[in-house]
Amino acid sequence: MTDTLPDERPQRRREYTGASSTLGLAALIAITVGLAIWFFEFRGGGSAGGSGDDGYGAVALADSLNPTGRSPAAELGRAAPDFRLPALDGDVRTLSSLRGKTVLLNFWASWCGPCRGETPDLEGFFDRFGKEKNFVVVGVNQQETESDAKAFTEQFGVTYPILLDRSGSVAEVYHTGRGLPISMLVNPQGVITRVFLGRLTPEDFAQIQRDLG
Repeated sequence: MTDTLPDERPQRRREYTGASSTLGLAALIAITVGLAIWFFEFRGGGSAGGSGDDGYGAVALADSLNPTGRSPAAELGRAAPDFRLPALDGDVRTLSSLRGKTVLLNFWASWCGPCRGETPDLEGFFDRFGKEKNFVVVGVNQQETESDAKAFTEQFGVTYPILLDRSGSVAEVYHTGRGLPISMLVNPQGVITRVFLGRLTPEDFAQIQRDLG
């Protein structure tokens, strides 16, 4: 009779081995999740749409600089969102530091054909009205290296300020995912008065000239 009784010890050994495999799999998942969190938090530059660890990106606009009574937004009639970015000339600039000037924000990239096409026109317009009308063009390069941006500006003889949005956080705030180039005219009070999607046309430049007065 005793010969026919099942030996439970092999079953117990199998159960124990199975538990070890489950624990090993759980540990592997935990490590993988931890590595993913580390990568996106520390290598990814922090949360999107805000200022990164280097202090560059979108920054809060002081209430005293917002005449609209509404939160800043990249929309007509709203205060232009402020930002802090490094410039090709080695300086660090904020949009709010240009308060009192009419600013044409131009979001561009060197690989963008229409951007290349409009750059000589932008430079010519800035050269003509930059000092006379208290007006400035600010080019915001989209996630390219400093060397690529510099080569582009040298090729086209750009003299207006070029800022480097390396993380793309400012581009996100300004919704440039609609396509490049995108330009926005910001009046001396910091309010967006014109939004131009695509390459600026002669009619667009004529409108900007009329707005400058």
